[in-house]
Amino acid sequence: MPSIDVVLGDITTVAVDAIVNAANNQMRGGGGVDGAIHRAGGATILADCIARFPDGLATGDAGWTTAGKLPARWVIHTVGPNYKAGQRDRSQLTSCYRRALEVADELGARSVAFPLISTGIYGWPKHDAIAAAVETITSTPTSVETVQLIALDQRTQEEIHAELAHWTPLRILQGVGVLHHRGYHCARILPGMSPSGMHWRVAIAAAADFQASNGYLELRDWDSALTYSTGAGKEFAGSQVDASTSPDVVADLILSALPRIPAAEDDPRYVEWYASLMRLVEEHRSLPIAYADYFDEGPGWEIGWGSGNRHPHPPAPHAEAVRHDP
Repeated sequence: MPSIDVVLGDITTVAVDAIVNAANNQMRGGGGVDGAIHRAGGATILADCIARFPDGLATGDAGWTTAGKLPARWVIHTVGPNYKAGQRDRSQLTSCYRRALEVADELGARSVAFPLISTGIYGWPKHDAIAAAVETITSTPTSVETVQLIALDQRTQEEIHAELAHWTPLRILQGVGVLHHRGYHCARILPGMSPSGMHWRVAIAAAADFQASNGYLELRDWDSALTYSTGAGKEFAGSQVDASTSPDVVADLILSALPRIPAAEDDPRYVEWYASLMRLVEEHRSLPIAYADYFDEGPGWEIGWGSGNRHPHPPAPHAEAVRHDP
């Protein structure tokens, strides 16, 4: 996965291999980012557009031209959906990022700068446009090493940073799922809210480090677990985890920090339960809560603090895997 940097500024001044232009179907220049790129790059960009795209470009597709006078080597043009005109198929928006990365690979580009496609006069809701950009960039196989997301103002920059911050806990949870697929069925999580209610946190440990208490499973010793809090930002297990970190890498970090987790235990019930939990987490884009101050544990875990969306409690580990208090 490429690393993602958030840059406040003007995409026409960025020194990368390729910049992405939010073009229109006619491919003859326009307003907003499109107009700025053509003005700064000069007439050779338009001449190349006419030569390469005599019939224009379809929505969701991408192609390249020279970058003219720009610091970049190439301009990758892509046409986003016009939300205001009723083009609201999200797959067309994500296709813009995917196709742009595919074109970048064809060119051999290793660094690419993107604007937030379709958020200008096309009116795509910014929060979803940011999510679509990050989701697609991090899930598209590519040889691009660095992606810059260009923010035109500080508020947009902060919104992109907030979206990226969401991915650190998600990658940690996905890393536990990878461990299950590798056969480490006894890897368990206990997620919740800090007493202040400001930070989500999670403890990861082996099933044997949990105990039964009043019908619920609790950690016997928090010092035996690998813990994370959103207050730590991207810091996890002595490394930096963000949207560009693969779940496989996170799984390796967990194993390095918790060598006591064995691969011998077979607990398909928990693995199935965890997969169901993660489907809800990813669907609602919210983190699971098993405990918090003034939290009713009875109905099960909550998906999103205060959301009311509940998931049943996890099945208890096999009796032989749990140490009980005398």
